[in-house]
Amino acid sequence: MSSILRGGRLAATRKEAVNFISSLHDDKRIAHATVLVNEAHVIALTKAKAISKSDARKLLRALRRLEDWVPLREGVEDIHVLIEEYVTKQVGRDVGGQLHLAKSRNDQVVTAVRMVLRDELLEVSNQLLSLENVLLRLASKHLESVFPGYTHLQPAQPISFAHYLLAVGDSFLRDNERILETHKRVNMSPMGAGALAGSSFNLDRALEAELLGFEGLIENTLDAVGSRDFALEALSAFSITASDLSRVAQDIIFFSSADVGILDIPDEFASTSSIMPQKKNPDPLEIIRARSAEVTSNFPAAATMLHGLPSGYNLDFQEITPLMWHSCDTLNSCLKILAQLISGLKLEKAIAERDYLQYIAATEIANILVREERIPFRTAHRAVGHSMRMALQQKKTLSELSPTDWERGLGMRVSKKMFASIAKTLDLRKHIEYYRVKGSPNPRQTEAMILSRTKRVQLLFEENVHAQAKLERSLTKLSSTGKKI
Repeated sequence: MSSILRGGRLAATRKEAVNFISSLHDDKRIAHATVLVNEAHVIALTKAKAISKSDARKLLRALRRLEDWVPLREGVEDIHVLIEEYVTKQVGRDVGGQLHLAKSRNDQVVTAVRMVLRDELLEVSNQLLSLENVLLRLASKHLESVFPGYTHLQPAQPISFAHYLLAVGDSFLRDNERILETHKRVNMSPMGAGALAGSSFNLDRALEAELLGFEGLIENTLDAVGSRDFALEALSAFSITASDLSRVAQDIIFFSSADVGILDIPDEFASTSSIMPQKKNPDPLEIIRARSAEVTSNFPAAATMLHGLPSGYNLDFQEITPLMWHSCDTLNSCLKILAQLISGLKLEKAIAERDYLQYIAATEIANILVREERIPFRTAHRAVGHSMRMALQQKKTLSELSPTDWERGLGMRVSKKMFASIAKTLDLRKHIEYYRVKGSPNPRQTEAMILSRTKRVQLLFEENVHAQAKLERSLTKLSSTGKKI
């Protein structure tokens, strides 16, 4: 245990116990933020006349030396005590002993964690938006490219490749919305809450929040240090994003498999077998799928740690923080790789000519019967299903069925007009133009969706840049305010 905390209530702590509870390895992530928290606190102490300007100047000079690098060493519980040790060594015990006045590691650590997490949330948001841009650019090239829509892993109805890519992109846009909503709640300051009850010194908590770039205060001091729902919310948003990542990775793995052969992934994102020279393995996608599961598992792990904890600060909290950093790092790396891989995807050009895919026109054939014969849809559904079964039994494609075959299959007279309508429907390129509802694969609808999403992504990028710039202005003010002292 640090010498700062020894010699009071407790005797020396066993080295093994200190190393066991130490968070120093993971605290590297919050070292810079912790230094800034201390600087803001010294400024607030000075304003409250709790310490002299002379002592404040010495403390701030010592802290500024640690902004770029805090040297770590074993035998210390956490970064907070280590920073206090270094500052005290620089300025002496009488001045250094003032650094922890009116604050606790409890409010200091959660403030630093929130500062780092808000940056990480913006980074994940930017990675999501970059991926969205890749999807939109690729979609714009494939407005009329036929693509089989699947349900239950069975070809279901014809759509366009652009329509599929937009569906993927829309899920990531919702992920981004959750990330940014979480950012709003993370970017609130707990600093000045102390261990749980604040302080009898008249600290200006709003000033500390402003200097550290927060939008406001977690007002109740017990709630400020004793809650980690912001961490759970972030992990939940990360978990949902990971689920979407895993699903897309699995889709591309399936679509690019040799026996499906709808998509071809770039060679630079594939591996081959050590024994089977014909193989093209989608290894990066499989790793995305696996690591997404790790991110997903971090949320229930944290929720279980928090379940049933008593009010106030508990050291269990420190075990949640590494889960957040792991989720952030994993998501960012997966999003970067996926964006690069998707930008190089190639769509098989002859999809519309595949005979077996003619069967996915079945729903529209039933719609033709409803429109032209004025029969109930369920009757049409049964008749078309019977025709499909007959064609399969005869090992014929739908385009090979004659009017007589259709009459036998449908159990009704087939006029020249109806037969012509069915034939047009079997042209899958024309088929996607028949869709009429808003948001459908119809190229005009898809083009409108691409335009609206492109504008939205650009706006979100600008908002993120504005948020980051606002943070930087606050930290610049922190530095300039300290220098004035």
